[in-house]
Formats: sequence, structure tokens, C-alpha cells
Amino acid sequence: MEYSDNYYVRTKSYSINSNKLNESLQCDVCIIGGGLSGISTAYYLNKINPNLKIIILEKNKIGWGASGRNGGQLLHDYSGNFSSQKHSNNEQKQLWNFTIDAVREVKKNIKDLNIKCDLVEGYLLTAVTRSHDEELKKYVDLLNNKYDYSSASYLSKEEMKRYFESPYYKSAMFDKECGQIHPLNYCLGLAQEILKNKNCKIFEDSSVESYTSENKVKILLDSGCNVTADKMILCCNAYIGNLNKKLRRKIMPVKTYVSAFKDIPKDEINKFFKRQITIGDMLFVLNYFRLDKNNNLIFGGGVSYSNVDPINLENSLKKSIKKILPGLEKYKAWCTWSGHVAITVNRLPHIGAIDKNILFAQGYSGHGLAITTMVGRMIAEVLLSRNNDFELFKKVEHRNFPGFGVLDTPLLVLAMSYFKLKDLLSFK
Repeated sequence: MEYSDNYYVRTKSYSINSNKLNESLQCDVCIIGGGLSGISTAYYLNKINPNLKIIILEKNKIGWGASGRNGGQLLHDYSGNFSSQKHSNNEQKQLWNFTIDAVREVKKNIKDLNIKCDLVEGYLLTAVTRSHDEELKKYVDLLNNKYDYSSASYLSKEEMKRYFESPYYKSAMFDKECGQIHPLNYCLGLAQEILKNKNCKIFEDSSVESYTSENKVKILLDSGCNVTADKMILCCNAYIGNLNKKLRRKIMPVKTYVSAFKDIPKDEINKFFKRQITIGDMLFVLNYFRLDKNNNLIFGGGVSYSNVDPINLENSLKKSIKKILPGLEKYKAWCTWSGHVAITVNRLPHIGAIDKNILFAQGYSGHGLAITTMVGRMIAEVLLSRNNDFELFKKVEHRNFPGFGVLDTPLLVLAMSYFKLKDLLSFK
């Protein structure tokens, strides 16, 4: 299957020479899924031990899913929090540090490998309501004092105007380390680096039907070919389907929407953006947008928990654009697209081991762009030696979504309607 049409596909700088798997093979590690989790794991495995024989099996194309369709926001933290988990304060700090290390690691890879993915640093987390403003002050204080993170600062509405101006927002947190990238180029840049080693092979258009795990893992593809591996990593995320029903019950694929605007005049853009910057707000159903390195507006917002798209995706997003960037809604988008992300009940990543041969990572809940790189490094270290962060992620308690594709969607729609109502009521 080819890439779906979106801004990143139209502007990608890299192409991967890959074929469909048409023979049975053996390897040390087989990775199912060619998104950022799978590609990052292979990159670090190869970096630690170049002699490993590594195979990546991707049903579609490298970066075909959320890894190549997201909003491009390179952020720390998680969508959920650890207050309901059995982690000590020190462990919570360690898990938060994992996410800022992830942002730094992505930037290090971009520099070391000279990946052309339009990195722009600087991020605003914006408050829509008074209660958001109070939460924001507490959050900045938490980062500065509990987590010893000095790169975030609180901005009043007047102070925010140095970076961005909108009638919709009351205040912001400015973070100088977070920012944005072209996610598909980053994913393909890592994949290109992997393929420099002949021990690493990537097969696209290669769909896995099932697997068995005994002394080794035997992976059966829909073509009838199989791969026998000492270890396997499941990095399917929202697209795991029936490959592992227990893991599928822990996540819910939901649709997100993004538009890209190329033809907005510079003087119109400058009314709002004082520099190239990345912005996200504090609504539960949030808006997230950025002025990229080419002065294009990339605007994401809205979700479909029922997986039914709005009749007109572009116009649906323009309802938010009209509130936040009034006047810009009259310009036509260059392209608009949707994609699935996998959420967990508690909005924390679901990472662990199925048995001694199989590890997995999924459910980033919208915060996967940075974290996946660090997760890949962590899994590689676990396979080849030890990583203490892995045990902390395994310790996170994850509940099943009810129904597994029958009742789960309508129940989730009902639950999300409640949170949308809370967003509306917060303006009263």
C-alpha cells in the first residue's frame, strides 16, 4: 500500500529501497512495525551490536501510520500522569526525565546523522480559560522545582506576544527545548541509516498473520513466508488488530486530523506568529499547530472516537482556526489528512514483555513523536543488557477497554462527549 496523501509525503526528502519479503529467513531480532518505535529499536540495536541480524516487517510503508502523519510536535511529558500509579516520587521524576531525554535524543540523532527534518525549537503550551491559567502556573512550578527543569517559564498574555498573539489564549508556558520536526523525514532518515548495515533488512508490504513463541519465535506472513527469530518486538501500535488480542484490548485507535496551509500571505501570518514556533492548548480535545521552517501553517485538532470522519475535514478544522487565528480560515488548505493514534485508558504508554522472547511498545496517546526514540533505545538496551526505565514502565497498570471492537467504540464516544462538555463548560 502506498502512503496516504499528506503534507509530509508531498515534502519527504528520503526514499527507502525496500521489497516485499518473498522468502523464509532467520534472524536474531524481528521487529513487527516500521513506525518510529520499530525503526528506533532497530537503529539502537544496530548501534550497540552491528553484528546482529535484524529484520523489520512493515505491512505498508515505513512511517505509514501515525509516525508519518502526526502534528510534528516534539514534546516532553505524557498525555496522562502517574498520580494513580504505584510509583514513588523519585520514580515519577525518573519517568518524566525519560521524556525530556527523549526530546534531546531526537535532536542528537538529527545532528549526528544530518537528518533533514526541519527542526525548529520553541514551544508554547497555552491556557484557554482562567482555570487553565492556574493549572499552567502550577505545572511550570512543578517542572522548575520538583523536576529541576529550568527550560520552561510562565508567560502572561502580554509576554506571550513576543512569540505569538491570539485573542483565544490567556497565557502560556514557553519551553525552549521542545519544538517541531518533519516526522516522516526523521523516521525515513533513521531507516536509511539502518540500511547502511547489510545485517539489517527492511521489508515493506509484508503483513504478519500470526506468530508462535517457544524456544524461538516463528512469524508467519500472509504470503506464506516465515521468519524465525531469537527475539521479536511488537511495534504495531494502533494497527495491531488481531495479531495479539490481549495487547489490542489495552488500546483504542482514534482518528486525528491535520491541515497544511502553504499559501497564506506572510503579512497575514505575521499578525499572529512573531517567529516560527510550535503551539498546543490545554483543552481536553486540544488544538495543536505550528509555523514550520518553510513558514507553512500546520494545524491539527479534533478527534473521532467513533472513527467516523466529519463530512468536510478541512472545514471542521477551520472552525477552530477561526477562533484562534481569525481571518486565516478563508485560505484554502494545501492538503488535509487523518490518521490513527492509539490511546490507553490512563493515557500512559503500554510497554512490557509477553514472554522471554517478545517485547512490545504501544499506546503513546498522542505523545509518541519524541518518546518513541527513547523507547527504541530502551528496548534495545533491555534485549542486549539492562535498562532500569523498562521496569518502571512494566509497573504501570493498564486496564482493558471494554468490548474489544464491539462495545468499546460507543462507550468511548460517550466518555469523550463528557470531556468535550467539560471543555465547553470551562468557558462559562
